[in-house]
Amino acid sequence: MRKRLGVFPFLATVVIGGCAPTPVGPTVMVLPGPGKSLEQFRTDDADCRPWASQQVGTSHEGYGTAQWRYDIAYQQCMYAKGNQISGGRVRDTTPLSPSPSSPPPK
Repeated sequence: MRKRLGVFPFLATVVIGGCAPTPVGPTVMVLPGPGKSLEQFRTDDADCRPWASQQVGTSHEGYGTAQWRYDIAYQQCMYAKGNQISGGRVRDTTPLSPSPSSPPPK
């Protein structure tokens, strides 16, 4: 009976591990290319999101790796459509440091 109980946690880990969440959108900043309207940019975005998802596929890698692969594919697609790739991340929560000209806090 004890051997059977030891199998359940292992199976639960395998089942839960196989259900890694897939990216739902990009976490990188992309800006409209020169002369592009917002409508053109939105059309490009709508074309590139499914393509990026297809590139990731149904992988069994961790969420961070899948998101990284999604972001790379999304940026490649948007760049190919003439948009500008920024170095920033959409979900960057790093606090900004004060500018050198601002006085120190009291």
